[in-house]
Amino acid sequence: MSASTYHLVANTDKTIYTPPKEPPTMLCVRCQALCSSIDLHQDNDFLHHETVEELRTSAHLGCRLCNIIHRELEENLDDPVSNSSRVVVKTRRDVGIEVSFVDTILEMARAPQKDRRRPVIYVIFSSFRLPSQFTSTLRLLETSHDINTGSEAAFRLASAWLGECLDNHEICLTSSAGDPPLPHRVIDVGPIDGTAEIRLLETCSGQVGKYMTLSHCWGGGTPIKTTSKNIQHHLVEIRLADLPRTFRDAVQVTRKFGCRYLWIDSLCIIQDDRKDWEVEATLMQQYYKHSFLTIAAADGNNSEAGLFRDRNGLRNLPCELQVTDINGSSRQLYAYTNRMSCELQRSSLSDSYKPSLLYSRAWVFQEQALSPRTLTYARDHISWRCQETLFHERAPFIQRVDEFIKNDKTVKIIRRAGDPRSTDATIAELQRKWIFPVPSPKTSRSFANIGYHKEDCYLPEDEFLIDWGDIVMNYTERDMTYHSDKLIAIQGIADAVAPIVSRTYFAGIWVESMKSIFMGLLWSTGWRGSGKGQRLDVAPSWSWASTDSAVTWPGHWLCRLEMRINILELRQSGTKVKANAELVVEANLRPARTDDGKGYAIINWPEEFTEGLGGEPANDSSSAIWPLDMSTTPISLDESLGSNVLIWFAEVAGGDMHALANKKHVHCLVLVKCDENSSTFRRVGYSMWEEAKWASSELPESRKMNLRIL
Repeated sequence: MSASTYHLVANTDKTIYTPPKEPPTMLCVRCQALCSSIDLHQDNDFLHHETVEELRTSAHLGCRLCNIIHRELEENLDDPVSNSSRVVVKTRRDVGIEVSFVDTILEMARAPQKDRRRPVIYVIFSSFRLPSQFTSTLRLLETSHDINTGSEAAFRLASAWLGECLDNHEICLTSSAGDPPLPHRVIDVGPIDGTAEIRLLETCSGQVGKYMTLSHCWGGGTPIKTTSKNIQHHLVEIRLADLPRTFRDAVQVTRKFGCRYLWIDSLCIIQDDRKDWEVEATLMQQYYKHSFLTIAAADGNNSEAGLFRDRNGLRNLPCELQVTDINGSSRQLYAYTNRMSCELQRSSLSDSYKPSLLYSRAWVFQEQALSPRTLTYARDHISWRCQETLFHERAPFIQRVDEFIKNDKTVKIIRRAGDPRSTDATIAELQRKWIFPVPSPKTSRSFANIGYHKEDCYLPEDEFLIDWGDIVMNYTERDMTYHSDKLIAIQGIADAVAPIVSRTYFAGIWVESMKSIFMGLLWSTGWRGSGKGQRLDVAPSWSWASTDSAVTWPGHWLCRLEMRINILELRQSGTKVKANAELVVEANLRPARTDDGKGYAIINWPEEFTEGLGGEPANDSSSAIWPLDMSTTPISLDESLGSNVLIWFAEVAGGDMHALANKKHVHCLVLVKCDENSSTFRRVGYSMWEEAKWASSELPESRKMNLRIL
């Protein structure tokens, strides 16, 4: 293609203008001409720069659009591009521009077509409906010296986010109206100018005020914490220089937001006083729920990592353009590439959204879920999430919570496991539905395992119990240093939700009715490992909190769920940290044995078995056995059992599996007796049966028995 084919957007003068110190534009002559010449409603070709070298010079001199194109060329194109190649822009109708690089030497030599393939870069042009203060702030950012997430420019943007939330978010204002009660202890960060050292403050009953909270990783310990020995000294003074870097940065952010108080767990809870720890741990849901703003240290694996990270603030900031259409009307657009977007569908594998250690911590789950506003400091950006909106430095700058949740569920794209945006969507939905609920004329039924369900599979009142299973599933996938915290680290969410859903919580499940207890039994530790988890002495064996493994809820996959177990009584005791209980049920049982710890076989009932469960199955070589096919009858163990162990299948649920050709299935608890001559059992696993297999006349009959499960 000859040069005459292209529309020149500027004369041959290659002088690059010097960007002004003030906005609104930081574009070279060529890009300014492009913006005044293109028609975004048609596909046209333009010669943007005579050579790649000219593009590079323009980028280095400060042209924002040239910089975006050049950086994409340098970092993300696999094919090498000659410095002498022409830079050609093709407008893509209502989408943006396609930038290609034409090697004039290959064209003049009439090289084969396959050798003249043009590397292509796509730049999106989009219009965003932004509040006026956002637009002015973004223009200032384009000329600011923003080389760190703790810069004045970054804080200016975060302040704009807060201002928009306080001024215009009715939902946020409703959930945090007025000054809340202060926690029992807070850090008094002193005046904004930092002229005084910080100190620990023990508040008076009824004392109110705005305070911020910190969500961070301890990393196996923290250099400074409050103990019974140093608390009196901390009440007088805590030297800022003695704090780990993350704490110092959090104090700085708190002061910049004009807030006087900050809550940090290691400093505001007496760490060597078990009674104080248990009291404060149960109040954490109030502390985070009433917090003015939670600061999330997302890129640190310990308290010395700090909040702030060096970065080039302009690198992912979309470029503002004023484009004139063919009618002479001016439109404000923003130019960016997929890598400069925070949207999952555009940047699903971006390094900026690799799994965060903070998001992998179990205690942090309830901190995220209970915080009405969160300002996150990540590896190369800051972001914001509140009850109505997510704000970001990257395109599209603003995402409404409802749309963000919907996109996370509907986007069909390869994504990295542990992407923090998926976690944020999970948290946002939990908050919207159950923690900071918003009345809606239309009920939203949105199951995470939607592929297993058809319309009307569940009654509306079952939705929360299924959602609770998803909450537990997300929580148990996270790491915990002290597994004795398994119950207490999610207690805050349960305490916040209970009055909203009018339910009663105990030992990890909801227990106000037979149905809710039943729904809380339908969990499994997974099908890949067999008994590799450890039993935890903090909850009864029928609670998911009794194992250190991640759990799923196969019973919640069943549609038109049938209750096949009769729950007679729940006898409970204990505390929020450690729960004890005995569940009395009536259920159909079948005996079986393990085979070398790998296989399972149904066995005959013992001849001497007359009533109760006092007898033992026959154990001689002539006893009939019915081996189970693990591919059709999967069994997951919560703990290791070994070989030749007597187990019992207790029928608990039945229902359809739409994902498996609508076959009817039966789910069973796997039990072992606590001693040989009693009817007291404990749970050790979960199994799934095809209904036809469970009801087969070839197997020994199942028998209805009364059991006590500890």
